Amino acid sequence: MIVSASRRCDIPAYAMDWFMNRVEAGYCLVRNPFDARSLRRVSLLLEDLDCVVFWTRDPRPLIPRASELEERGIPFYVQMTITGYPKSIEPGSPAREDAMAAAASLSERIGRRRLIWRYDPIFVAAASGEGLDSRFHRENFEHIARALEGKTRRVIVSLLDEYRGTRKRLEAAGLRGIVFGSASGGGKGGASEEEGQGLLFGGARSSLPPQPYPELLADLARIARGHGLAIQACAEPYELSGLGIEAAPCVDQRLVEEISGRKAEGLAARDKGQRGACRCAPSVDIGAYGACRAACAYCYARAQWKGAPKAIDPTAEAL
Repeated sequence: MIVSASRRCDIPAYAMDWFMNRVEAGYCLVRNPFDARSLRRVSLLLEDLDCVVFWTRDPRPLIPRASELEERGIPFYVQMTITGYPKSIEPGSPAREDAMAAAASLSERIGRRRLIWRYDPIFVAAASGEGLDSRFHRENFEHIARALEGKTRRVIVSLLDEYRGTRKRLEAAGLRGIVFGSASGGGKGGASEEEGQGLLFGGARSSLPPQPYPELLADLARIARGHGLAIQACAEPYELSGLGIEAAPCVDQRLVEEISGRKAEGLAARDKGQRGACRCAPSVDIGAYGACRAACAYCYARAQWKGAPKAIDPTAEAL
């Protein structure tokens, strides 16, 4: 079994003590996102784990705990998002330079094989100030890629899809003229937040995303290669290979087997609980929607809470 920690919230940044307590206990409880009274018990015993995949914007609380995980023999790797967006969009994320420094420290600790950079979600928009246009992305991506050269082997990109409420939150952050990678087929105003939490998108798709993304993505691919990085697409329904970007899994069975040194048994070709274009191997997401304090304006996982999320109890069985 692969444990994903987590698509639902940033466990390394905000709940690392909770996670390590649950590893000590050998299990955690996970709430059903549609019925909080329904709980699933997930084993965290070594004999049941193929790997833990961490998703984070701030790995600094994880770095000093890496030795504990390794001493227990738990294989893991880290997907770290660094976008360099303004604080109005990502108020709880580390500043770009701080995030790059943290990535360098993490890479030094666990090795570049186990650190994956995520530059996602990508979207263009106008603003009263500089805006997030193609030029911003080219310069921003180049700056981060240069800093991470030799510290990771790949970067994963994806375009922002429109969920219900996403546009409103981004406009409240001062953006306008937002170009989404797709307006998902969830009725008026885009897909529901529940669709964003794992149900399949609907609607016919073209072979390339809307403008200006084809040229921008091709440029990002060129920049990545120039810094020794493979560039891959996460859950994109478009054919991007002609732009130099291949579709690939984030929860990667091959990488899991490479890190763990053993065959990951019983995994299907892809996780059918994720979006239709997702290529991830099956995993179990732990944590809870609404537990993350990053408060990114575009995040689909914000739907479950009003205002600030509740404080995390590190001794609780479930978040």
